[in-house]
Order: sequence, then structure tokens, then C-alpha cells
Amino acid sequence: MKNILILGGFGFLSSNLLKYIDSLNFTEYQFILFDRYNEHPAGLKFSCVKKVYSGDFSNKKIIHQIFEENDIHQVFHFLNTTNPASSEDMRYDIETNLIATIGLLEIMVSRNIKKIVFISSGGAIYSNSMVLLGKETEDVFPESSYGIVKLAIEKYIHLFCARSNMTYLILRLSNPFGLFHYSTKQGLINVALRKMLNNETFSVWGDGTNNKDYIFVEDFVDILMKLIKKNVSNEIINVGSGDTICINDILEKLKQFNTEFEWIYIEKKDFDNLTFNLCLSKLNSLLPGYKFTPIDVGIKKTFEWLKQEHLM
Repeated sequence: MKNILILGGFGFLSSNLLKYIDSLNFTEYQFILFDRYNEHPAGLKFSCVKKVYSGDFSNKKIIHQIFEENDIHQVFHFLNTTNPASSEDMRYDIETNLIATIGLLEIMVSRNIKKIVFISSGGAIYSNSMVLLGKETEDVFPESSYGIVKLAIEKYIHLFCARSNMTYLILRLSNPFGLFHYSTKQGLINVALRKMLNNETFSVWGDGTNNKDYIFVEDFVDILMKLIKKNVSNEIINVGSGDTICINDILEKLKQFNTEFEWIYIEKKDFDNLTFNLCLSKLNSLLPGYKFTPIDVGIKKTFEWLKQEHLM
């Protein structure tokens, strides 16, 4: 049985991954979780979870402890202490994400851990000045601290792996939405649905014509595990649905659930990419013919989950 350490173990992506593992009864995996909380914020329990550690990612002592007490096969790095809207405290962003990750990589190399999966950004990595179709092979120039730190982590992972026998899988993820999302600030579709259920007005940065790629989180988890099972390594891969849609069109779709739903337009944020469309040729070559969940189906599933959970 493989022990996988998930950093950010109670987050949105991790919760969906653990639910996926439990639902398919993948007994070859068990998970060690690290998070700032010592239990899931919504009280969720997962049978595939062996242990939980809580604390500050910047505290190398507790990260050392996790590796000393467990035979870790690989690491899923899903943890981030900032988001694009909160990363303007650049020193905090660097210290708690970049430097903390370098500390993690040092420990992994010293303990001969073989594999790391890192979730990067399919939006913040690519700048507005680039062509609309972002390719993994392009030189990128992020326009936010969040994006710069994500890119720097990618580069350091590559450096550490090049100097050791460790391998990496870096996924540049587009905009995921779906179940087990508890943030009230980040994630347009989930936040807008929550506002709608509360009969609150939703605020749109800019004029709502931004075209972006949105992926149902269950598709992301399925893609991740398929890539793991195929033993894909030393690759940077864009992961998205391949379809872009503007914010205004998304909000119009939400009105099917509440015709009184309203939104206003406010000043655009400098860090928010206007439009991006990920090139998925590499992903398609690795998983040919993959069937993504249509956005309308994903939105309906998300809406039903929010109603059931009373997250209003």
C-alpha cells in the first residue's frame, strides 16, 4: 500500500480526491494529510485517510516529523497560503509558499522520496500580453505575485528533480468548480451560486466579458489519477475543459435557478487575467478522447450540493 502525503489535505481539491478514492475503493492508496486544521472544516471523514497533521507549512519541524513517522511514497502539493486576490503581500507569499516549498523539497531529497505532484495555475502563470492559447512550452511572464511564485515553485521542483532521482508531475489547472468548495471569496461559479442562494448581489470585476476555461472538479480528480496510474512523470501539463465561457454567460446560466439573481460590475483587478484559453494538446495526447462534464451539468450538480449542504 502506498502512503501519499497531501499538503492542503482538507482543501477543495483534496476533499474531492479523497471522496473519489473512497468511492472507487482504491485500496492501494492511503493518505497522510497535512493542513492548517486538524479536522475537515465540514466534518467530512474519509476511510482512505490514515493520519492527519496540522500546523504551519513554514514550520520545517512538523514537516520533518511527518516524514520521520511515516513511509511516504509520494507527495501531492495542493497547499497554497494565498490566492490571486490576496497575494499582493509579496513577502508573505514568498515566505509561506516558495520558501516553505523549498524546505519541503530539501526534506524529500534527503529522505529519497521519489515523486511529487504540484498543482500550479493555468491562469495566473499566463499573462494577458500572451497569445490567447497558453502552451506549456511558452516563456511565461505572470502579472501577479501569485503567478510568479507558482512559476518559481515549478522551476525549483525541476531543479531539485534534476539534481536527484526524484520525478515530478506539474499540472497547470484552469478554474475548477464543484462540490466540497467552502471558500466564500475564490471560485467564481461556487461563490456566485452561494450569493444567489442567499439572495445577495454578486460583484463582477470588469465588464464580465472575460473568457476563461472552467473545469468540473470531479473531472480534474479523475484526470489526475489517470495520469498517476499511467506513471506520467517529468511533465508540465495544462488541465482544463478546453471550452471557454465568459462571466456574463455563466451568470445568465445561474438565473435558471433564481430569476431574481442580480450582479453588478466593479473595477477590474490588475491581477485578474482578462481571457485565457489553455492549449490541451499534451493532455489530449496522454488521455485521448477524454469526456469532460458539460458546464451546465457541473453547475447543476454544484447547485444541488450547495442546497443540500445549506451553504448559504
